[in-house]
Amino acid sequence: MTRHFQTAQQYVLNTLRAEILSGLHPANTRLRQEEVAARLQVSTTPVREAFRDLRAEGLVSIGPNRGVVTRGLTATDVDEIYELRMVLEPMLAQKACLRASGTQLDAAQACHRTMLATDSPEAWSVLNEAFHEHLVACEAHTRLFAMVGALFAVARPYVALAMHVQQDIMASNNDEHAALLAAYRARDDAAVYEQTREHLKNTLAAVVRCVSGGANGAAVVAVA
Repeated sequence: MTRHFQTAQQYVLNTLRAEILSGLHPANTRLRQEEVAARLQVSTTPVREAFRDLRAEGLVSIGPNRGVVTRGLTATDVDEIYELRMVLEPMLAQKACLRASGTQLDAAQACHRTMLATDSPEAWSVLNEAFHEHLVACEAHTRLFAMVGALFAVARPYVALAMHVQQDIMASNNDEHAALLAAYRARDDAAVYEQTREHLKNTLAAVVRCVSGGANGAAVVAVA
């Protein structure tokens, strides 16, 4: 994975996440800090930081006896995460729709244009986060924003898995993003609420198919 425009910690995090989701490190694989640092040609500090982020995302566990060990992804986990997201995220989007500045919407539009031109799941996932962050940035001071952000973080590995297994999801999400952005620009808060909820439902269905092995059993078994 290229290191352009990434800090060492981001480079390690993105590389390890992609390796875990692609099945290179199946569940219960122990990751050793020194080995990862040597392989990726970085110091142990960004590796240690990346391990902490991977634990927050649910991709690894860190224990005093076993060290850093990869975890599996389950449909039960993703159901719980998205049940919460579908309650909170449409509420946040509805509030943001009426307050978002033109500059914030333009930034989201720029992300969307770049997403249309990329076929890399890793790059698309990063842009996807930026797109949604720009839309709701005006609510960054609120507790609701923080709660949604925490749920977004734990959902990240599931979304990334879906992108690796079913890259056509990117195209359908691009279409949904275009409609959502149009609703924001129209200040149609009711449409933003419904479209955000529907967007999450569609993503959940795609992720569950991947985690359950419906889309590509071999790829999913490697990480689940």
